[in-house]
Amino acid sequence: MTKIISIDDMEIEFEKQNTESICKWCIYIRVRKKDKDQLIFMFKTNHKPQTRFTYNSGNIVKKSKKTLAEIFNDTMEDIEVLKTLEKKIKDEKD
Repeated sequence: MTKIISIDDMEIEFEKQNTESICKWCIYIRVRKKDKDQLIFMFKTNHKPQTRFTYNSGNIVKKSKKTLAEIFNDTMEDIEVLKTLEKKIKDEKD
């Protein structure tokens, strides 16, 4: 039976390992509930992790580019902020 856990936040990290490591990939799942953070799983594998982004419409679950975009929207904004900061730092050095 599947265990269902309610949480406030979740982070999933895909980490490519160097060639000397005993595995090719590590996947970490961290959760936060109230003020407590916890690493609940660490998976090691030699196979590239597969991901799937779906939407449950109530009648059917199907692949969804909207779900993908919603998940990565914040990540892409963070990347843009980092690029802007890197450019400012570089400009200040020049």
